[in-house]
Amino acid sequence: MNDYFYPLTIWGVLTIWSLYIGLYRTHVDRVRAGLSPSPQEENRFSKLITSLLTTPNQDRPFHIEAALLSCLLIISGVFWFVLFFSATIRLPFLLDYKPWWLLPVGFVLAFLWERVWANLIPRRFSAGKHLLFHLQAGFPLMILIRFLCLPFSFLVNLLEKSILSISPQSDESKAEGNEVADHIRTLGMESSNMDPEVVEIVGNTLEMSQLHVQDAMIPRNQVQILDDQDSLEKNMEIARNCGHTRLPLCAGNLDHCSGIIHVKYAFRLLSEGAPIDLDSLARSPALLSSEEPLPVALRKMMKWKVHMALVRDEFGGIDGVITLEDILEEVVGEIQDEFDADEHAVEQLADGKWRVPGLTPVHELPDELKLVEDEEEEELTSFGGFVTRELGRIPEKGETVNLQHLEVAILEADETRVLSTEVTLSEEPQDPEEEE
Repeated sequence: MNDYFYPLTIWGVLTIWSLYIGLYRTHVDRVRAGLSPSPQEENRFSKLITSLLTTPNQDRPFHIEAALLSCLLIISGVFWFVLFFSATIRLPFLLDYKPWWLLPVGFVLAFLWERVWANLIPRRFSAGKHLLFHLQAGFPLMILIRFLCLPFSFLVNLLEKSILSISPQSDESKAEGNEVADHIRTLGMESSNMDPEVVEIVGNTLEMSQLHVQDAMIPRNQVQILDDQDSLEKNMEIARNCGHTRLPLCAGNLDHCSGIIHVKYAFRLLSEGAPIDLDSLARSPALLSSEEPLPVALRKMMKWKVHMALVRDEFGGIDGVITLEDILEEVVGEIQDEFDADEHAVEQLADGKWRVPGLTPVHELPDELKLVEDEEEEELTSFGGFVTRELGRIPEKGETVNLQHLEVAILEADETRVLSTEVTLSEEPQDPEEEE
C-alpha cells in the first residue's frame, strides 16, 4: 500500500500547489486586461497581487515558480502512472509486454493532468464567486514557493542579464515596438471621427512602454537641492526662488539625500512664526532604478502616493530625480502653467545672433545653427552639453569660445553646466562630406 500512498500524496500536493499558483497568475492577467477589478482591501494576498501588478506587463508573475512546479508535477505524474499500470494491468496478450510503452502513455496523461489543474481550472476559479476564498487559501503556498525558488530565480536572472549583455536589443527591434503606435496615428488621421489630440495621446501612451526611467528623468546636475549643511535662511531663499514645490534635502549632494520636502509646509511654519526644522519636514525618498520601464515606475509612484522619486544607477548612486509630471509629459507633451518660464526657448537678438539657453535640445536649434555631429561621438541632447563636450570642460561666465561655425559667449554658467549663451554665426556650416 505504501508503494502507492507516498507517490500519490506527493502528486496530490503538487497538483494543489499548481492549482493555486495558476489561480494567482490568471487573476493578475485578468486585472491587467480589465476583466477583474484591482484589489482594494488591505490584506496579505491583496498586497501580494498589487506587488505582482508592478512588474512589466510582458512578464507573467511567478513564471519561474510555475515552470518548476509544472516540471515536478509531470515527472511525479509519469512515475505514479507507470507504477500504477505496471502493477494493475495483467491482460493475457500483454503477459510478455515490454514496459517501454508505459513511459509515453504516462507522460501524455501526466501532461494533460497538469494542463487541466494548472491552467483550465484556475481560469474557472478566477471568474467564480469564491475567488477571494481561494486567493486567501493559496496565499501561504505562494509565499513558500517564492522562498523555495529564490536560488532558481537568482540563477535565471543572472543568465538573462548575461544573454542580454551579449546580444543587446538592436535599433530595429526597438523600432518594432512603435509600429502599433504609428498605426494608431495613421488610422486616426484617416478617420474624421477621432480628435487628433486623442490620437497623439494614444500613440504616445503605447510608445511609453518602450521608455525607461532614464529617458524621462531630470539629470542630477539639473536638480535643485536643499543642503542641510547650509543655513536655514539660504535654503528658504532657494525654495522661494527656484519655483519648485518639492525639493530633495541632502547632505552635500543627491547621493546623500535624507528626504523630500514640500516647501508649502516650510512656508506655512514661516508665516506662523514657528521654528522650522527641515529634517522633520522631509519625507523618506522613494527609489527607482534607471532601467525601470516607465509604466512600471508610474504604477509604483501611484501606489506609493509620491510625486517625486530618486533614480538610482546600477552602482547605488543617484542619477537624478523623476516626477509624475515628467512621466505624464511623455504622454501629453510638455506641461507649462502661467508661472513657468520657457527656459528652452531660443531668442533671436539680431541678424546672425541668438540667445540660446544651455538646456535647449539640439534638434530645436534654428537651421542656421545646425551642428556638425560626429557619428562616432555620443549623441548630443542639449546645446550646453555640446559646448561642454567640445571644450572638454565647463566654461566660465563671460568666456567666449569658437566652436565649429559658431562664436559662443557664455552668459551664465555654474560649476555643473552651461545655463545661458549668446551665439553669433561666424560662417556658413560646412557639410562633412565636402570637408573630405
